[in-house]
Parts: sequence; C-alpha cells; structure tokens
Amino acid sequence: MGGGPETSIEFVNLRSRPVIVYWLDYQGRRRHYAVLQPSASYRQHTFVGHPWVVTDRRGRTLVCFEPTATPGKAVIR
Repeated sequence: MGGGPETSIEFVNLRSRPVIVYWLDYQGRRRHYAVLQPSASYRQHTFVGHPWVVTDRRGRTLVCFEPTATPGKAVIR
C-alpha cells in the first residue's frame, strides 16, 4: 500500500483549458492537488508507484501518470 522511493513529477498543461490534478489514494479515491491553467506547469513531490490522474473541469479523465524513480514530466495535451 505504501509508495516506493521519493521522486517528483512536473505536470505541464498544453491544453487550451484548465485541468485538475488528483492523486489516487490507497482506496482509489481522487485527492485534489491542483488546478493547472493553460500553459502552466508545476512540480509535485511524490513517490514511485503513486498514481496521478488529470481531468477536465467536468471530471472526465484525460490521462493517468505513474511516477518513476527518475523525476519525470507529465505533459497534458
């Protein structure tokens, strides 16, 4: 249930509308972390194996990301 080693992921919103970033908790529930405006980015501290979901404003899933041991970039198109 716990995560692996510490890492980070940079979320980059290349869409023309805001997106919402969620971490999926240990029960699979979405936990709100950020609203990312168009052309904006931010770096999130996380752990290997912790899943992240990005949705539109209506809650529709756009993409899912799982961090790796090497800090990565999650580009939302």
